[in-house]
Amino acid sequence: MRAVAAPRVPLPGQVARLAAALAEARRGIIVCGPYAGRDLAGPVTRLAALLGFPVLADPLSGVRCGLHDRSAVIDAYDAFLRVPGVAAVLAPDLVLRIGAVPTSKPLLLYLEAHAGARQILLDDGGWNDPGHVAAEVVAADPCLTCKALVEYLEGTGTRRTRAGDGGREGGAGHGARSQGGGWLGRWQRLNEVARRAVEEAVGAHTELSEPRVFTELANLLPDGAILYVGNSMPVRDLDTFFPALPKRIRFLANRGANGIDGVVSSALGAAAAGEGPLVLVIGDLSFYHDLNGLLAAARYGIAATIVVINNDGGGIFSFLPQARLTEHFELLFGTPHGLDFRHAAALYGAAYERPAIWDGFRDAIQRGLASPGLSIVEVRTDRRRNVEQHRQVWRAVEEALAAQGLAGGGVR
Repeated sequence: MRAVAAPRVPLPGQVARLAAALAEARRGIIVCGPYAGRDLAGPVTRLAALLGFPVLADPLSGVRCGLHDRSAVIDAYDAFLRVPGVAAVLAPDLVLRIGAVPTSKPLLLYLEAHAGARQILLDDGGWNDPGHVAAEVVAADPCLTCKALVEYLEGTGTRRTRAGDGGREGGAGHGARSQGGGWLGRWQRLNEVARRAVEEAVGAHTELSEPRVFTELANLLPDGAILYVGNSMPVRDLDTFFPALPKRIRFLANRGANGIDGVVSSALGAAAAGEGPLVLVIGDLSFYHDLNGLLAAARYGIAATIVVINNDGGGIFSFLPQARLTEHFELLFGTPHGLDFRHAAALYGAAYERPAIWDGFRDAIQRGLASPGLSIVEVRTDRRRNVEQHRQVWRAVEEALAAQGLAGGGVR
């Protein structure tokens, strides 16, 4: 006999209580963290449309990109929540959380700053509340729960006004399309200004840069592609710089305490599944840690494109306070290795390119996507310069918000 696990369906009483709590909220938000399911985007965005709630969608949630309604999807929160004046005025009264803890530190600090808001977590058997901040955990499948909530709210005629101001009406109003002056409209306006500022600032990077790798890939990846990312900076830059798009792109990553290990092998395993062309963006140290995983591509004829962001060490540590301890920083945290990865590509029979300009990068990615084998594209960057570029982007966002009267205070 074979036992098959069935998804946990929310009980009718749970749905009614949860729907009442959501309908009573005047400033609710939906936070979608990393989530392994494949069918969340449609139900959760439909729920957001009924309630007039913004959806803060981590790329790993599967909600940021796709053919579903994305009018309530907020993709630039990591940029504009860094501005204290913005984070302070966007005080929610209810947070509906789905999936694991979000990647974005500014988002986590925002939720911490507004800890008085009621947090409800949809958690199907995992443990996605390590901070013990959820007031209620609904132990049911998030996708099925969102569908049940939509059916209940539509059945009772509970919908937000077009202005997204927390009022209720019957009929067919959809707050998610508001772009008005209410709660949802405020988030949409902030998102629009911040995303434009990010794209303009990153677009000004004429030299190869880590942030622009992701804005370039947003244009280069075809519908149905898989973008696998390493931990540390790649997964964070994905969150900040990859916009919501009407393309079906699946984002994958190994999150956890040992996330630097096994990323190459995991990505090649995903590529072997053959769902679509796969691009892996990985840091040099993580690539080095699982270098022998490349043998699988050679042995089994796996097609994949690996973008190695080589800043000669651990780039994330340059953003942390220990970067000021210059005497021992490089030895203990920077850990430069001086490796030239073209030799690793030759060892495993992979195509190799090291572009010097963005046109070369685009050409290399397109060749990799068209190749039936393994391609490695090495992007050389500088860790100190990378910190400067990120901070320039954050300042550009603050200045753009201030120019529209949407921000106050300084960027943290």
